[in-house]
Amino acid sequence: MKLSHLLKKIDIFLDRHAFLLILFALIIILRIPNFFEPYWYGDEAIYLTLGTALRDGGKLYTTIIDHKTPLIYYLAMVPNQFYFRILNLLWMLVTTGLFFNFAKKLFKKKSWAFLAGLIFIVFTTLPWLEGNIPNGELFVMGFVMAGAMLFSKSSIFINFFKKEISLKKTWKDGFILLAAGSMMSLGILTKVPALLDTAAFLSIFWLILIADFFDANSNFKKFRETFAYLLNRALFFVAGLILPIIFSVLYFVIKGQGLDYLDYGLLYNFRYSQSYSVDLGNSLINFAFSMPGKTIILFVIFVLVSLNSKQLKKRFQFISLYYIFTLYSVLLSSRPYPHYFIQMIPAFALLLTEFFISLKEIKKKKLLRSAKSLALGSTLIFLTAYVMLSLGFRPYSSAKYYQQFYKYATCQISKESYENSFDSLIQDNREVGKLIKEMGIKEMFIWGTNPLLYAQTQTIPTSRFTVSFHIKDFNDYDKTFAQIEKDQPKLIIIMKNETQSFPQLEGYLAKHYLANYQFETMTLYLRQ
Repeated sequence: MKLSHLLKKIDIFLDRHAFLLILFALIIILRIPNFFEPYWYGDEAIYLTLGTALRDGGKLYTTIIDHKTPLIYYLAMVPNQFYFRILNLLWMLVTTGLFFNFAKKLFKKKSWAFLAGLIFIVFTTLPWLEGNIPNGELFVMGFVMAGAMLFSKSSIFINFFKKEISLKKTWKDGFILLAAGSMMSLGILTKVPALLDTAAFLSIFWLILIADFFDANSNFKKFRETFAYLLNRALFFVAGLILPIIFSVLYFVIKGQGLDYLDYGLLYNFRYSQSYSVDLGNSLINFAFSMPGKTIILFVIFVLVSLNSKQLKKRFQFISLYYIFTLYSVLLSSRPYPHYFIQMIPAFALLLTEFFISLKEIKKKKLLRSAKSLALGSTLIFLTAYVMLSLGFRPYSSAKYYQQFYKYATCQISKESYENSFDSLIQDNREVGKLIKEMGIKEMFIWGTNPLLYAQTQTIPTSRFTVSFHIKDFNDYDKTFAQIEKDQPKLIIIMKNETQSFPQLEGYLAKHYLANYQFETMTLYLRQ
């Protein structure tokens, strides 16, 4: 092949994929500091600790427990944090590519898809919402976007944007919907709130049906045919959603862990969403933040969008429902944790892009539909801002994050100073980690909250749980103490900020252990 011909091919490729390549480059550049972070983030450390236990032959939900669905822990079965960050980078490159192409399907122009992609990257990569951490929401997003791209190739998605729908049913189309549902189900098996992402795509079936119902040219026979077509296609999509979950249940049942999976991997998520309540000083506002209140608001918005199919663009109908479903998902537990808001970023990026498109259309005097879209879109964004302010939401500082890394990269601060800036435990964990390595300890028990040390030293807890608040939450004192008595760990660590006593453990330490090492944040007890 001649050099000129090769260069021409490269030029065509770069021209065709320029927007996506820019997005990829931006992700890689912004995520460079991620690979220099110490073990400092609790959820990531818990994932990695469970991953270590699983590599060592542990049984998920039986001998080692956390309360999320299983895929995140299997994804964390990587050698260490660095590999987890590599996985996260590759995952987000693929996820961004899927999102960009889905946005192209919606907006029909690369420039608008590029804008949506930029918004997407800013909020899923910068530390504002903890996007620099391999949080479960990021992995969920990959599965959901894969499902969205498959769904966009289905007759349902294509018909949604047509004035006259085609009722043709093919096996290929059925399998596309089955595959789309399966991808989204994998998102649910990574973190349960992905159910609400799925609900947004299920709403397209409803929007097609309700539009047909109010169509002046429709009649009972046509409506019945449309209903039968939608039901047939929905069965494929729902089957795709259900099958992976059924397979996961069968997997754990065969391994003898079925009840534990049901208790901790599935049902606990519903308990968790109800275990926290807010008091905002007003009974009406408190009700609005309760589960019934949030559900009523979701239902009202859903009905308003559904009944305005002639006044709202089809694209805006879907995007607004996608947005409100994911906002509802974020608020399931009413906890203002920044990483929870990551789940709604794809819908937010699409909504904000649609907002700019509507502004442009108003300038072109396409007034009615665009004005309604702007009004409802603005309402949804203001509602989100109100929710964040009410819950006391506080994003992390991105400026500080990159400033600290710049100082470290330019040798203005030492590695130790840089790492210590992330968490007060880092300095002690560094020293304790050296002792654990020198003593060759593979299993230990920590009373308190320091999963970072388990993950950093790749040790396994002498407990089913990685943190004391889970032991307290599940009232697992007796089982935990029985396991300590049985395994007789060489090292037990007591965190000094742990306020809850563990009387059985205290008596056991007095008899069999000596406080050999004192640190600012913890005391190390070695077995005599």
